[in-house]
Amino acid sequence: MGFNADSRTVNAGKNAASAIANRLAVLLLTFLSRKFFIQYIGVAYLGVNGLFSNILTLLSMADLGLGTAMNVSLYRPIAENDEKKLSAMLRYFRSLYLVIAMGVTCVGLALTPFLGHIVNMDQKMPYLSAYYVIFVLKSAASYLFIYKASMVRADQKSYLINKIEVYVNIGKIVLQFLAVVTIHSYFAFLLLDVAAVVAQNVLVSRAADRQYAFLREKNELSEGEKKRIFTDASSAFLYKIAWSLLNGTDNILMSAMIGTVYVGYYSNYYTITNNLETFVALLFTSLTAGVGNLVATAAPERRYRTFRSMQMASFWICGNVSVCLLYLTQDFMALWLGEGMLLDGLTLAAIVLNVFFSICMRPVWTFREGTGMYRQIRYIMFATAVLNLALSVILGRIMGISGIVLATSVSKAATYFWYEPNLLYRKFFGKSPASYYVGHLKNFGLLAVCIGLCYVPVKRIRGSGAVHWAAKALICIVIVNAAYFLRYCRTEEFLDVKGKAMRFLHRE
Repeated sequence: MGFNADSRTVNAGKNAASAIANRLAVLLLTFLSRKFFIQYIGVAYLGVNGLFSNILTLLSMADLGLGTAMNVSLYRPIAENDEKKLSAMLRYFRSLYLVIAMGVTCVGLALTPFLGHIVNMDQKMPYLSAYYVIFVLKSAASYLFIYKASMVRADQKSYLINKIEVYVNIGKIVLQFLAVVTIHSYFAFLLLDVAAVVAQNVLVSRAADRQYAFLREKNELSEGEKKRIFTDASSAFLYKIAWSLLNGTDNILMSAMIGTVYVGYYSNYYTITNNLETFVALLFTSLTAGVGNLVATAAPERRYRTFRSMQMASFWICGNVSVCLLYLTQDFMALWLGEGMLLDGLTLAAIVLNVFFSICMRPVWTFREGTGMYRQIRYIMFATAVLNLALSVILGRIMGISGIVLATSVSKAATYFWYEPNLLYRKFFGKSPASYYVGHLKNFGLLAVCIGLCYVPVKRIRGSGAVHWAAKALICIVIVNAAYFLRYCRTEEFLDVKGKAMRFLHRE
């Protein structure tokens, strides 16, 4: 079918809409299946599930930053319609990922004897090593055909992958639900996870072959081009390690220091926040390929205007998510799983702060992906990870789970939260980052005002049923959006976003 000829706005809209529809369908089933998972299998297994997921997150650093280097390297040949070079690049990436898959399997299996040092439970769980091996196989399987998915995403056609993901994920969750309710089998639950990963990768591969017939050609990269890719990958390597350490250690520390069962309690909150962050990430990830194209073809001033519009959108979304999480999460948890599954208010506040930083940084991360800005930030990200690990141990001993979660926010604020925007502004926009920091201070102040305005009306609703929860949600949404509308309605950024939305909705 050939390369994508639609505009960046149309592509971003289609990608975001399909991704959100995908996630919404899966989310509803996920909440239902988790409730029955706890009921029929138990929260201890939920803790083991979260713990092993974190261990495999650390193993994901095995790709040595290759995925990042691959995505960045594809933007220019796609813009130039260079099919020969693209087929050669994808063929080379395939061979590298096969090696990585084997490496993940070997390293993952080698860690099996050490599970007893991090699984902290009152009673011994049978078949623990077998469960872990299935997780390792799932991680290795995730590398199959990943190079073809990157081609589709770099060409701004993520909506094709999203369609496949929604059908596979819904099928997987339904079957897992049946396995949990009927035979109460954690083994079956995990094996269905592996089967879904393989099925999705195969289907994405076939879709890519239909879109890009030239992928079947057997072209080869020159040694110089291979060396350049390795150079780009090495720039992302430290970043990849840092990301894995930053995001893949909380559950491990909770398990070892506090107890594996508490990983299960925390994972329920993480399910909520991770899905909210994923929705936001989908919006901005759908723009990444367009940003890559923008960086390759547009002037700095055009890049800066696009970034400002994205930053305004992230502030607005952050206000809604942060306030709603703060006032609605505990009631939702009680309705969903029961009051016995609640964590304390301090832990919730630490969780909300972490989400706040993640959403506010989304535009910067999108430009980082689109520009390949890894060489310049690899050391600061590593510093963030090391600081987070040290603070997690210290604050975890003092405060428990809330300390481990809070350590992540403190580490982000002390390092890349200010460093990465500074680099982006000076290198890619040719401007001082002062306006960026001032904008964040104003946004933080506006968020504090929204939290204060919501406090009295929300607290006056005494009930804890579904109707009372809906009333609290309505109050938060109305107050927050009214405040942000008054703040931004006359700004250039708001008018830009509104214009792009209208053009997308009225496209032929």
